[in-house]
Amino acid sequence: MKTLSQAEFTIIGTGLMGTSLALALRGKVGKLRGVDTNPANRYAAAVYFDEMGDDLQSALVPADVVILATPIKATLGLLARVGAMVRSGTLIIDLGSAKQQIVQAMDTLPGSVLAVGGHPMCGKEQSGPTVADGTLYHGCVFVLCPSQRTTPEALDFARAMIRAIGARAIVMPADRHDTAVAAISHLPYLLSIGLVAAVQNVAQNDPMPWKLASSGFRDTSRLAGSDITMMGDTLLTNREAVLDALRVFRTQLDILESILQMADEQALRGILDSARQARLEWPQKRDSAQE
Repeated sequence: MKTLSQAEFTIIGTGLMGTSLALALRGKVGKLRGVDTNPANRYAAAVYFDEMGDDLQSALVPADVVILATPIKATLGLLARVGAMVRSGTLIIDLGSAKQQIVQAMDTLPGSVLAVGGHPMCGKEQSGPTVADGTLYHGCVFVLCPSQRTTPEALDFARAMIRAIGARAIVMPADRHDTAVAAISHLPYLLSIGLVAAVQNVAQNDPMPWKLASSGFRDTSRLAGSDITMMGDTLLTNREAVLDALRVFRTQLDILESILQMADEQALRGILDSARQARLEWPQKRDSAQE
């Protein structure tokens, strides 16, 4: 493979993640091409790319690296088409937040194509190229899930790209990734949705909850503003792991409900303290994680 500074990148999907990646890679790679079927996205993101268009084949033929920055179902639909169009030795990396189905699809690509599943653990609740941020990836964990089309050389290149954008690579199997993110990413999204729906219900006859809502509600409901196409695809393609996470949470909710019904102050303080300590220790556990 070419070095990172020589490689020509084609990024398919110029929303928040794809355009932010282009911004982070500017000046560090040979060329940046953007592809998007949405005219508004192409127009808004064009300034951040060396070339922009909607013709997939013309953008893929010269590419050394192809980044699929699309919702998961679109990525699954694109993989076979992209694999048939690219040159031998081209590396395909996706940015989807559920990995098992994508890695399985990568396993079926032509043997001449390189592919590795990717998931940067960052983002915003807003979507689209107008909110793109060149520092979005800085300091984040970027998960790599090898496929049968991942060679050591491909993995080394992906690591180099991740270092270049200021992120930190962690390599793991797709099933382990999906179980973990179901708990720390997909479940929180559903809880945020459930919270907003609960307030909607409470406020049906009295709008006062909306008037009183402040920073606590803002922070805990933030994820409900996320792009529904992206999150809908994520939940459905990681359905079993998300259902397991929901069952675990339901158990915890039942425990809290029982404690409150009994007005058991000691038990309540115990569970509150345990959760508080786990939350306070989280940054150290996160930063100590090794590739």
